[in-house]
Parts: sequence; C-alpha cells; structure tokens
Amino acid sequence: MKRFSPQNFWRTHPLLTLATTLLVLGLGLTGILLLLRPEVETAPPPAPTAVSQVLPTLPPTQTPLPPTATPVPPSPTPTIPFRTVKLNPAHGIHAPIGFQWTDQQRATLASFTDAAGEQGAPGTVLALSTDMQADNNIKNVRMEQDLYQYQRQGSQIYIRLYPQRFPGGFSEPLASYNGRNTISGTPQDAAEDIFNFLSEQQKRNGWHFTRLVPGNEPDLEWPDNLYGQNLLPWTSRGDPAKYVAINTFFIQVYRAWQQRLAQPDAALFRDVQLYFPPLAQDAGDNLDTYAGFYYYDGTKPVGNRYDRLREAIELYKRVAWHNYFQPGRACQDVAANAFPDWLKQGLNDGWPAVVGEAGWGPDKLALPTQNDSHAIITRFWQLLGVKWERKLYVDDRPQWLSYDDTVNGARFEDDIAKFTGGCYLGGLKPPQPIGISVWLAGSEGNFIQAVGVEPGPTGAVRRWMQFYASLRL
Repeated sequence: MKRFSPQNFWRTHPLLTLATTLLVLGLGLTGILLLLRPEVETAPPPAPTAVSQVLPTLPPTQTPLPPTATPVPPSPTPTIPFRTVKLNPAHGIHAPIGFQWTDQQRATLASFTDAAGEQGAPGTVLALSTDMQADNNIKNVRMEQDLYQYQRQGSQIYIRLYPQRFPGGFSEPLASYNGRNTISGTPQDAAEDIFNFLSEQQKRNGWHFTRLVPGNEPDLEWPDNLYGQNLLPWTSRGDPAKYVAINTFFIQVYRAWQQRLAQPDAALFRDVQLYFPPLAQDAGDNLDTYAGFYYYDGTKPVGNRYDRLREAIELYKRVAWHNYFQPGRACQDVAANAFPDWLKQGLNDGWPAVVGEAGWGPDKLALPTQNDSHAIITRFWQLLGVKWERKLYVDDRPQWLSYDDTVNGARFEDDIAKFTGGCYLGGLKPPQPIGISVWLAGSEGNFIQAVGVEPGPTGAVRRWMQFYASLRL
C-alpha cells in the first residue's frame, strides 16, 4: 500500500489542501469565539441607588425590608404636656451622641423642671445630624421625634452637621483625622449636605429643624498637617492663615447655601438659619486665658483669633460658641469675656446665639494613670493588635474622673447652677436669652466620664444630671 504523505498530497492536490486548511482554521476560530463570548443579558441592570452625602441616615444594624413587605409606620411620639411658663433656653443639654436614644435617656431629657416646677423638655437641645434616627428604646421612637415635641413646647433645637466639611479634595478615605469629625470637600458639598439632611428629614416626618450649625471647632478639628494629598496653607492651630481659611470657607458655605435655596426643590427650606460654628477655646495653666481665643508670642496673648473671622460672622449674624471652665471657676472662665468688642456688640444688638457645649474642661478629669508608662505600653500593644497576653493590652485602672466626683473641692452641679444662672454671659446684655447645652447627656465614645446618663438601656442617671434637670430655671 502506498504510504500517505502530506507532502505528496500537497503536490498532487494543492487547491484541495488549501481549502481544507482554511475550513479547519475557520471552524477553530468560531469555536474559540463562542467560548469567549459573554453571557447575553436578558434584562438591563438595576439603576444604582443614590447615596446621600450626609452620613448615615439608617443605623448600621438595621435590616432593610424585603421588596414585597409593607413598611411599618413609625411609632408615634408621645406628646409632652405644654408648660404654663416659657422655657428658659439657658437650661439646656447636649443630646446623646453615638446613635443612641435609650428609654433612660428619653425619660431624663423629658424630666427638666421649669420655673413653675413643671417637668418636661429642656430649654435647649443641641444634637448631631447623624443621631436623628437613633431609636434604641422599647417603642423605637426616634430622637428627632422627641426633639420635635420639645420644640412644640418651646425648646430651642439646634442641629450640628456631622461630619463637617473642610476645604480640600478627596482625601478622607486616605487619611482621616480624629475619626470622622471632618471630611474634605467644597462649600458646594457642604451646602448639598445641608440640603440632603433637611430633605431626608422632611420626607420622614413632614417637617424639618431650622437651626443648623454647619461645623464645629474648625480651628481644632481641621487638620494641621499633610492630610492625604492635601497641602494645607497653614502650619498649626495658632497660624493666622488657618483663620483666614476658616473665614473664607464659611463665607463660601453661606453663599453656596443661599444659591442652593434659590432652586425650586429647596423652597421648603428657606426658613433654615445657619449659625457660625464655635471655635475651640484655649485651655492651659494660665488662669487669665483659660477660656480665651488668642494668638500667642510665647505665653503672651498678642491677638484675638475671632478678629480674622469677623467678615464671616457678620455675614451669618448668628453665632455658636463653647464654654468650658475649670472646677470651681464657672463664673471666672467665661468665654464671652474674651470676645472682641465688635462681637460683643453684635450679640448685644440681638444676634441669635447658642452655647453649644458647656462644662468642666475635659483635661481636668484626667487621672495620672492616663499617661504613665503602663498606659502608654498598653496602648502600644493595643495598636499592634496583641491579644494573647492580657496584661499587655488591658489596663483596668481608672483613668478618668467623672462629673460626679469632687475636683479641687468643687462639685459640677454647683458650678453648672452658677453658670446657667447668668454668669455665662459675662458682661453681655443681649435682648433675648442665649441658649446653653450642657455637655453631655450620653455617649458611647470617649466622653463617658462626662455624661449625665450612662450608656446602655439601663444606664444610671448620674447625680449631677438629676440635680441639673431639677433646677427651677
């Protein structure tokens, strides 16, 4: 039999060989393309869900309803009886932070005594925007629902936008500062945050709060070093350039909000009032400057930081400030005394204002154990994530005093009674009372030593809180 040879076949049948080869190659390529072809979509993908720029509007642990389920209507907020006398805004409290609104906290904030001896809402409440939907109580009543009932009684309700914006790019995911107190962005971003907060609250409730503070202690909470990819034009908290930037940014925030209000979908929110945010006051060993706002040459004050904010504050004509004082010095460490004359004049002329935080300076609650070698080593091992040797990463010693402790011979309830009784104004003589929110009703964070209601569903009400709520102011 003649042996088959491709070479011989090619010589005798060249056209047939070429056609067969092309056919085989074509079939091979077709098979490869069929294997690589993506699956055919039978339906268009769902549209992406819009994400609010305001942090979060639902608690992280809440499970969404299934698509076929009927939404459960919100629990009704109990109506708090109306008072027979006008509430005193100086008798106020900072609402709990950390997304909590327990039954104990609700009961405590609804037990403030007025000048007629009747119990009900505080005169002022300041709360964070991210805590509005906190509802970890038996009836699942949201914080915002109770605050609205307080407002109907005559309480002044202030909402601080949290986190606050600072001028910059998109560095927040790369290098956050102090948790999420700040998030970089433009004044237009800040205006949109305000709009989103208000529109979401309006959709939930059919109403919205109108007193908003769009930042907090920017001199302290805005970063002072390289923040992600941002190159900052200031070098420290005491650098005047930082206050120029604060002034410029909040002017632009105000104007961006006015522009946003001009759009038809924001017509409902034209009753909203923005308050210029508070600065962090000074604290240190100098009794004369403890509650001040100064630039320093060494230890000598050489200028007032508020002077570089004058243009912005005179644009807002509404002001928030903080006032911490040392134990026993509630009527000496008065922040209002450190204001420049033009700011005092504006307040005396009737600019609406609120003291958003008031209390003992947090540094006065620290025990020596907080910063000794044992505590430093413990924090080091905690950062490394060491869990196998308990004595390396656990320090059971108390590191903080609380507002229930006597410090330097002073009790907090005595100090706060003097402060809210009128000395917080210093020499100011405003035509209407200025609200105060005493720091702090409750916290799951780093402020537990200063809270009035301890965390948890059965958290104890501290002595100072009981006394303060019972004051007949």
